[in-house]
Amino acid sequence: MHGKDGTLYLLLVCLLPFLYACSNDKKEQLLSESIEQTWQQCETALPEALARAERLSDSVQTAPKYIRQKYDLLTIRLRDKHDIIPSSPDSALQTASYFASHGDNVDKERAYYYLGSTYRDLKDYPRAVNHFLKAVDEARQSKDADTLIWQNALAQLRNLYMLQLNFEEELNVALQSVELAEQSGKNLGWYLMDAASAYKHMHDTLHCLQYCDLSFQAIRREHFPGKYNGILAYMLAIYSKYSHFDKVDTLLQHLMRLPENQRPQNYELSLAMCHEKANSLDSAILHYRTYYNKEKTITGRYEASAGLQRCYRRKGALEQATEWGCCLYDTNDSIIHQRAFEEIQRARDTYVYYRNKEKEQAIIQRDERIIFISVTSCLALLSIALGLLLLYNYRRKKFMEEIIGRDRLLMEQSKELKQRKKINRELTQMALMNNAAGNAENVIAHFRKAAVGQERLEEDSWKDLMNAIETLYPGFLEAVQERLHGKLREPLLRTICLLKIGMKPAEIAQVMDAAKQTVWNRIQRAEETCGDLLTVS
Repeated sequence: MHGKDGTLYLLLVCLLPFLYACSNDKKEQLLSESIEQTWQQCETALPEALARAERLSDSVQTAPKYIRQKYDLLTIRLRDKHDIIPSSPDSALQTASYFASHGDNVDKERAYYYLGSTYRDLKDYPRAVNHFLKAVDEARQSKDADTLIWQNALAQLRNLYMLQLNFEEELNVALQSVELAEQSGKNLGWYLMDAASAYKHMHDTLHCLQYCDLSFQAIRREHFPGKYNGILAYMLAIYSKYSHFDKVDTLLQHLMRLPENQRPQNYELSLAMCHEKANSLDSAILHYRTYYNKEKTITGRYEASAGLQRCYRRKGALEQATEWGCCLYDTNDSIIHQRAFEEIQRARDTYVYYRNKEKEQAIIQRDERIIFISVTSCLALLSIALGLLLLYNYRRKKFMEEIIGRDRLLMEQSKELKQRKKINRELTQMALMNNAAGNAENVIAHFRKAAVGQERLEEDSWKDLMNAIETLYPGFLEAVQERLHGKLREPLLRTICLLKIGMKPAEIAQVMDAAKQTVWNRIQRAEETCGDLLTVS
């Protein structure tokens, strides 16, 4: 008994960690699914995604590192969606470094994309391009890529190539975006317009207008959702430039029907260009001024200043044209200074780049130490588990030997008991045969006469019949008892005995003084259970 208790205790000790691990795995899976759902929710309901991410914050603190890094990447995505410019790339860099070693293709794709976005916001365009390209490569290698991130990475590459005046690469990436959008069915109108813009920069008017038309058709098939309003306003400016006034009228009708708070930021600029092309110079000036006063970016103000200078010059208002020419000069000077600042920023980031390389190396070494400690711990736990398993097998072997010894003893005792029963049965049978051998036939004849009413039966007559049957048919009564598993009532036993000596149902009813239906039911039961034993041999 002591051995059994010890074995159960050992099994319990081994089982508890397993159950605990299963419980933790379930919690981690649910937490990972919640993070993924929040990630997807960023595209459709950003405020709800932010609130949900905050609710997950406490649960993540005690989660494994992989879950924590996924949550960190989610927070980087949320900051990017809210246009919060990071002060340094450290957070995104650490996440990308971790997933480079421990993540799947989708993890790497997302991490590289947001590291590229960080460098873009910090105006480190070369490294931004590098990491956007890495994101695209990971997406291509994945069987289940994040299509939106893939499309966004291509869109960012197109924009960066445009800023660097590398229009051939801009067009190449824009066409890749169109191909991907056609496969995924997501934001096709957007990427067709990116291709049109790239052709415009290369002065390919034919293809520019062709892709404009394709973009307009795709957006119309989607019933003009609000996400395309900025694209439609840009399309208005292009159609105005190339004098496609029928399409200009269609776009104007759509954009002017929008509530003022839903009109895109570039609406006033595109409307001003439209009026300028139509020679409505006063309306063009009004919209250029409105856009200039609202716009905060230097490039936007540059476009507005250039438009105002052109309009006043065409009107012959040279004083105002000169005034806006000076403003245009100042704005252009600001752009030049900004570009110079960007060059200085990139030069400074060269040092930061090598410093970050050292940080990356430190992170890698730290991860290697963690891996070494983890492997060592696993080996130690495995050794302990093997030791416990060996102990369990030894105890089990001893316990099984005890059980086998007891079983052997029980088998020997069982054989001896069966032998004694056999001897007793043979002796009993011999005694019955000796007592009933002389009058077995007479007893049966006596019952046959009783069946025709020539004699009367006494209570002892049934005992004599049993002895006679055992004499004539040795083992019959025992076989009947075994067949019915001992559940045998006296009337049924007597019916079986009368059937054995060959009596008919009517004779049995006479002998047992019972109703024919009752006798028939007993006979039916007897034949169902002992039919093969009732055959007279």
